Amino acid sequence: MRIRRVRATAATATALVAVLLAGCSSTASEGPVTVKVTVPASEDGNGQPSRTSTNGSTTPPSSPATGPSSADPTSTAAPSTTPRSSASSSTPLTPSSQAEPGTGSFDNPQDGVALPDGYIPHKLKAGEKPPQFVIVSFDGVGWNEKWQYWFGISKKVPFRFTGFLSGTYMLTEGTKDHYKGPQHAVGASDINWNLPADLPVEINDLNQALDSGMEIGTHFNGHFCGPGGGSEWSTADWNSELDQFFSLVKNYQANNPDAQLPALKLKAADISGERTPCLEGHAEDLYPALTSHKMEYDSSFTRRGITWPTKAAGNGIWQFGMAEFPMHGTISGNTLLDPGQRAQHVQITMDYNFWYSQEGVNLEANTPTDPAQSAKDSQQVVQTYEDMYNAALAGNRAPLVLGNHFNQWNNNAYSDAIGTFVADTCGKADTQCVPFRDVIAWMKVQDPARLAQLQAQQPELGQTTG
Repeated sequence: MRIRRVRATAATATALVAVLLAGCSSTASEGPVTVKVTVPASEDGNGQPSRTSTNGSTTPPSSPATGPSSADPTSTAAPSTTPRSSASSSTPLTPSSQAEPGTGSFDNPQDGVALPDGYIPHKLKAGEKPPQFVIVSFDGVGWNEKWQYWFGISKKVPFRFTGFLSGTYMLTEGTKDHYKGPQHAVGASDINWNLPADLPVEINDLNQALDSGMEIGTHFNGHFCGPGGGSEWSTADWNSELDQFFSLVKNYQANNPDAQLPALKLKAADISGERTPCLEGHAEDLYPALTSHKMEYDSSFTRRGITWPTKAAGNGIWQFGMAEFPMHGTISGNTLLDPGQRAQHVQITMDYNFWYSQEGVNLEANTPTDPAQSAKDSQQVVQTYEDMYNAALAGNRAPLVLGNHFNQWNNNAYSDAIGTFVADTCGKADTQCVPFRDVIAWMKVQDPARLAQLQAQQPELGQTTG
């Protein structure tokens, strides 16, 4: 399977949006088309602000009382029609930051034995349904205020997530020559380097994430897309990129000798999965490199509908594809779209894909979106998440895989949307909001025949008009 990236330009806007938004359906030879969104000059490809501060702060415009999101979803989310559980063997009800670490092993989990992050996998009993897993992840994870915002939510509801770290955030402009991306010059990157003042802040955030039971994966390093990017990389290129990622994490102090840096708790053994930049790459090239680096899962290649993860033939990599699912209702803000394409439009369930679907016209014109329209866009994404959750909960119970970035795109519409959904959903009966590695541990303790039954179920495709 391959994922193809199309670069958005004003000259190709209409044709591009028609391709992107007409519906994403994977085939055996060609994956869905995705877009690397043309972001404002103040941000990089991961959604992080440009590194221009001198005091270690990258605070976006926001209310001082609420941090990087415009509202605290734990206090403003609409009442749910699904009751929260008061006691359930399958739902961790303690806020994530208070989970007690266990003695179990992620490599060899045991039924009923707590893992190091506090999660307890349980083997299904005869006739028992699996919990509804919600896997939230963020690409890049180089923004302190966003880290703290999500830590705050995890203290209020049982929610833990995966952060896919970009290795370039372990270097600065002055130390960037420690990296050479495949097919690129020494010190080149398509995303920001860190500021010297921000590097220790990032390390402290990573340490807090580990202490709070979050998972850290890799988003590789230079975030190269298109020519010279992952779609053109060989296994040797992916091996080089992964070798350098692990080296940047291990040697962060030696690579930044003039900085006073705290000890980083993150170790190579903690990192078991990844998502490629721009969802690019070919499984036949990428997966051998993952295997050689003892990685267990990939979350790059998308699937039509919500399905149970399966293992790739030959190498056993768990495939956690994000769903291609109908957006709720009708897209109202993007006049580049033909009216027939705006209702219940199938899209990859990732924030920047939602953004391009909803506001492609403003992105192409580099025009800010009206806040009132952004609020409508945000609500539409919340309702899309709810549609996914309700379909899976009543249907095949396959995990929701929701991809995001630390960003403030579209007046923070997408951070607000996932925050609202998490606050309203995590803690419901039979629902577990956990990282990828916990879902893998849960699958490992199941009877193989029962797991195969789950994987053989039809995908939840959602409702479309045709």
